[in-house]
Amino acid sequence: MNRDPLPWACAALLTGGVLAFLWGGAQHPLTDSSLGQLGSPDYFREFARHVANQAGWQRIHAGILAGPVLWALGSVGLARRLRGEGEVGWSELALMALGTGAALWAVVFVLDGFVAPLQAAAVVEPGSSVDAVNAFRTNQEIVIRLGLVSWLLIGTGIASLSIAAWSSREQARLVRVALVPAGLAVGTWPIVAFVAGPFRPGPFTSVLWTPTAILTAIWFLIAVAVLLRREAPLDTR
Repeated sequence: MNRDPLPWACAALLTGGVLAFLWGGAQHPLTDSSLGQLGSPDYFREFARHVANQAGWQRIHAGILAGPVLWALGSVGLARRLRGEGEVGWSELALMALGTGAALWAVVFVLDGFVAPLQAAAVVEPGSSVDAVNAFRTNQEIVIRLGLVSWLLIGTGIASLSIAAWSSREQARLVRVALVPAGLAVGTWPIVAFVAGPFRPGPFTSVLWTPTAILTAIWFLIAVAVLLRREAPLDTR
């Protein structure tokens, strides 16, 4: 039995991230075009009403915030396992992308989870001014645009871990059949969606955001299964 506690600690971090992310996401109201024409004053007024009336808005966003941060930390163990002899680059790129993406993600959800409610309260007050709407809109524009950058980085990290897995000497069926192809699909999808249009101006305003988030969380559960396989890592350095 492997007595190294790192794989178990990293598996716990990855699993905790999945649970927190899915818990928060399941309770978050839709922010797509169902609220109105994207970018219009009516859209942001309706959005503000959603924020002001949603119970537990801060708790929901704390959960969503925690997900990618825990994924970035837990991926250290997976990167170590997949780093093959003589392989340099992909694992390091993955950790850099995931770490940077998680840091930006934390900023996004502090703004969306803790700043937005204060601004939304001013918008929904009777006789609210245009300035209140504009302040809320500015904050949400930052959330939407910075959220896109963050998710592109997270996708890059997932794709890089998948390439590291393919390049390593790890021949497990779970890696070759599930982790690698699923990771390449999930990791490159944000770039495809941005170029093709569904993730413009950002993923949170797209009807494809929910399935994207769920499939990404599932990939990290596959990563947990790979991390906890009984076979010893194949890194011989």
